[in-house]
Amino acid sequence: MAIGLSGSNGGITANYKQLPTAKLESDSSFYQSNSIPMEVSYFINNTCNLKCRHCYVGYSEAHNPLSLQNWQNVFKALIASGARTFGNVGKEPLLNWSKTRKLLQYFKTKRDKIPTLRFGLVTNGLLLNEPIFIEIEDIMPDYIDISLDGNREANDFIRGTGNYDKLVNNLASLSKHEVLANKVFISFTMNRINASYIGEVIKSVYTLGINNILISPYVTLNSHDILWIPDERIIDEIQKLLDGKLLDFKNYERLNIYIKNDFTTTKDLMEKMANRNIINKNELFIDDYGVIFNKYSFNSNRIYFNYLPWDTSYLQAIRISHDGYVSNCYDMFFENYPERAIGNVREKNITKILERSNFMKEKYPPHEIHQKQSYSY
Repeated sequence: MAIGLSGSNGGITANYKQLPTAKLESDSSFYQSNSIPMEVSYFINNTCNLKCRHCYVGYSEAHNPLSLQNWQNVFKALIASGARTFGNVGKEPLLNWSKTRKLLQYFKTKRDKIPTLRFGLVTNGLLLNEPIFIEIEDIMPDYIDISLDGNREANDFIRGTGNYDKLVNNLASLSKHEVLANKVFISFTMNRINASYIGEVIKSVYTLGINNILISPYVTLNSHDILWIPDERIIDEIQKLLDGKLLDFKNYERLNIYIKNDFTTTKDLMEKMANRNIINKNELFIDDYGVIFNKYSFNSNRIYFNYLPWDTSYLQAIRISHDGYVSNCYDMFFENYPERAIGNVREKNITKILERSNFMKEKYPPHEIHQKQSYSY
């Protein structure tokens, strides 16, 4: 799981090893020497049934989607080149369930032949229903990320009135499918409004049989943004979690909490957590897919912090829009997203497009300050 650019990706793999700090030198040499497989996140559409206050997508074009055959051709080439993680990250895949289902089935057939291939989807969960549960259960993706941003008051302030109850009802129905529930990761974007509800959210979903929680910080350049939250507040809440002040871990079993960091947008926060020794650079691990992380153990419960020492765009992660533009996640902040993309799969083979990645990293360096006002998954 590159806990950073495209959600959970299914969690930390069972196999991992300690990573010497001396290895954290150069992104390109590290990925070349360790053969880290690429992760691919893709937009099946650019439409959504919500208008969340923290949506990060600045690119508004909703027309001209790739065909099913287009997608399969792109995925075939990427798999052949070594990509092993595929995430349908949006905009809301359940709005195009027929097409989404067919692509998930495509990956299922590929996974039957390549067991290391993994795939999943990110959804707000409001369109889930029993027929979809049955179809997803038959496909059995490696993960399903479902967004929930607080208790009823906080979640509905961010996502719209009535959406908390709709989602909780859907999660209750999903929990009857126990194997499927084990694949669910609740995605929580921490901001000023909901930061104090982390413990409440975890308790609520745990009672529904969901053990995986993904926490990512809300980022904004506007300090007057009502959702803006200072790094110190985020660190304080995380410290409370580690100290057992938000949850009594004796009451939980096999709970997995993932604290997500991103090089481009939360690098300063990540380094502050390292300076506070919340992230211990001398106790880093790396899993089968190149995720670098710290872990805390509380009996059978785990808290994971990923650590991204470099910009992983194009080396480890790419994103493809619904209309075929290839970029990193960061570029989707911008309305002129097509201009920032490194190519379009309708015009050129994906492997040829990726050959331009080094040039584009020089053109748009990771420290460049973006102008989009909010960032959320």
